[in-house]
Amino acid sequence: MCGLAGVVCSHSSDFSEKNLQTMLNKIEHRGPDDYGIWTSNNILLGHRRLSIHDLSSAGHQPMHSHSGRFTIVFNGEIYNFEEIRAQLPHIEWRGTSDTEVMLHAIDILGVEKSLQIFNGMFAFALWDNVEQCLTLARDKFGEKPLYYGVINNHFVFASELTCIEAEFGEYLTINKSAIAKQAAVSYIPAPLSIYKEVKKLQAGSFVQYKGSKLNDVRTFWSLASVIEKAKKDQFSNDEEAVDHLHGCLKRAVKQRMASDVPLGAFLSGGVDSSLVVSLMQTQSDKPVNTFSIGFDVPGYNEAEFAKEVADYLGTNHHEKYFTPKDVLDVVPRLGAMFDEPFSDASQMPTYLVSAMAKEKVTVALSGDGGDELFSGYNRYTATPAIWDKISKVPARQFMASVIKKTPNSILNTLFFFLTKKASSYGRQGKIGPKLKALANWLGATSIEEFYRQSITHWKESDNLVFGSLEHNLLEFLSTDEVTIKEFGEWMMYLDSMTYLSGDILTKVDRTAMSVSLEGRIPLLDPSVVEAAWRMPFSMKQKGNIGKWPLKQVLYQYLPREMMERPKMGFGVPIHDWLRSELKEWTQDLLSFERLKNQGLYNPVLVQDTLTKHLETQENNAAKLWDILMVQAWFDADTSRLRRL
Repeated sequence: MCGLAGVVCSHSSDFSEKNLQTMLNKIEHRGPDDYGIWTSNNILLGHRRLSIHDLSSAGHQPMHSHSGRFTIVFNGEIYNFEEIRAQLPHIEWRGTSDTEVMLHAIDILGVEKSLQIFNGMFAFALWDNVEQCLTLARDKFGEKPLYYGVINNHFVFASELTCIEAEFGEYLTINKSAIAKQAAVSYIPAPLSIYKEVKKLQAGSFVQYKGSKLNDVRTFWSLASVIEKAKKDQFSNDEEAVDHLHGCLKRAVKQRMASDVPLGAFLSGGVDSSLVVSLMQTQSDKPVNTFSIGFDVPGYNEAEFAKEVADYLGTNHHEKYFTPKDVLDVVPRLGAMFDEPFSDASQMPTYLVSAMAKEKVTVALSGDGGDELFSGYNRYTATPAIWDKISKVPARQFMASVIKKTPNSILNTLFFFLTKKASSYGRQGKIGPKLKALANWLGATSIEEFYRQSITHWKESDNLVFGSLEHNLLEFLSTDEVTIKEFGEWMMYLDSMTYLSGDILTKVDRTAMSVSLEGRIPLLDPSVVEAAWRMPFSMKQKGNIGKWPLKQVLYQYLPREMMERPKMGFGVPIHDWLRSELKEWTQDLLSFERLKNQGLYNPVLVQDTLTKHLETQENNAAKLWDILMVQAWFDADTSRLRRL
C-alpha cells in the first residue's frame, strides 16, 4: 500500500522535483517507509512506499521494466502475482515484489490484457517510453483512489487531492454540484471530485494521456458483464453453490494473507468479519491477530460478540473500549483525514479500530462487501415490503402533505401502535419521525424511485446548495447498463456500483491509510463476486434470512447459535451527540452568520433542520453530518474557502 503523484508538464513549465516532493509530502501517511522520484523530459513520477512485499530496495519505486520501456508508480496489491509470474517468460528477477511482475506482464501482454488478469486492489500510473503515453488505471471496485486532471496546461494525478492542492490550489474551483450530491448520499460519486478541474478515475477503468491529449476513459472490467455471464451459469442447488463459494472464499483469504510484515483482521463479531477470521485461522499455523473495539453505549457495542468468536477460534485477540469522549476526540481530525468531504459517521469507529490495529500489525483484512453481494442489508427486504403497502395507498400525495404538516408529538400519539412494526424494518425510535420520512417517499412513482429516495438524505439538496447546477441529483444511481428482473438483485447491484465504492471503500481506505495501515477485502475477490451472482436472489435471501450462503460456510467453523442474532452495524449514536456533547460545535459550524457569509448553503433551510433536530422533532443527524463534514473540511485548510 502506497501513495503516488505525478505531472506531465507543459513544455514551458518550470515544475521541478522540488514541487513534486511537496506533493508527495502530503501523503507521507500512505507510505512512510520510502519515497522515490523519476523524471524524464517533461514527465515526473513520484511514489511513497508502505513496504509490504519484498522489503528490500528491489521493491523501490518508481520501478522500470526489464525492457526499459515502462516506468510505474503503483499503490495497492496484486494478490495473484505469483501465479502470473509463473506463467510469464523467464527473466532474471531483481526481487520478489508484485510491482516487478506487473511490469513484466505489461511488457509481454500489454496494458489492457494485463489489467484483466490482475486480481487485486490497485491504482497506478504507467509511462510508456516508446509510445510517449501515460496510463492511469484503477482496480475493479475502486478500493484504491486516483484523481487526475488537466490543470494550467499540466496533466496532474495523485492518490489524494491534498497533493494536487499543494501545488495547483490556485487553479482549483469548488464544484458546488458535487457538494449537492454529497449532501444527498454522504460522498461525492465518481467521476466527480470536490473540484471542477479534477476527476476521480472510475473503478475498473483506465485513461491515457498522450501528446497533450487526454483520451476517453475506457473500461477493462464491469460488474454488468460479470452478471450477464453469471446469469447464464446459475447454480442448480444449494449444496453446489455453498461448496463452490467455500472454496472461492478460502482461496481469496489465503491470497490476502501473503505479507512480509505483521498481519491481522478486524473482527466485529458479525457474519462477514467472523467468516474472514475463521478462514484465516484455519489456514494459519499460529493464532491470528484480531482487533475489535467496544463502546459503553447500549445498542452500539459488538465487542462482546467479537470476543466470543475470537475465544472459540483461538485467535490472538485485542480489544479496546472507548468512551464517547474518545470517539468525539476524533471529530476535529476528520476534515484533514478525508481529502474531500465525506460524511458517513461510521468513519469514526473505523478510524479508531484502524489506529488500534496499527499498534500491532501493518496489514488488516476486513469483511466489507458481503452485504452488497449476499443481501445483508435490512433494506433489501424492507423496501419491497413497504412499497407493497404504500403503492396501494389512495391519494398518496394528499396523505404525504397531511403527515408533513402534523407535529411529531401528535403522530407519536395517534400512531403509537405502529412503533413495533417500524422497528421490524430496522427503524428504532419514535414513530413520528419515521412517518415524516415515509411522507417523503409517498410521492414515488415506482419502486426503483422509492429505493433511490430512501437512501438519500437531502432530497432537496439542489435548493440547499447555492450555485448548484445539479437538477438530477440521483442520475448516477442508474442501472441502465444491465438488465435485472429481480428487484432484490437490482438494489444489490445499485449499491455495489455506488455506495460500496463511493462510501464503504473510501471510508476504509482513508481511515486505515491515515495511520499507515493496509486494508484488504477478501469478499471482493473476482471469484467470490462471480459466485455470488451465479446464485439466484432466493438462494441469498431465504425468507428473513439474508446472506444465507455465507452463513452456511460460517457454520462449518462456528456454532450456529453463536451467530444467530440481529445485525447491529458499525456506528455511533451521532443523533444523540449532536444534541449533547457536540451541540456547541454543531451550532458554531452551522450558525446562520457563518453560512450566510460563506454563501454555499441556504442558511434558513439549514437552521430549520438543526432546530427540529435539537428539539427532537425530527432525527436529522445524517443531514446535519453531511454539512458539518463540509465545514470541517474547510476548517482543515481555510485556503479552500477561496476556491468557492
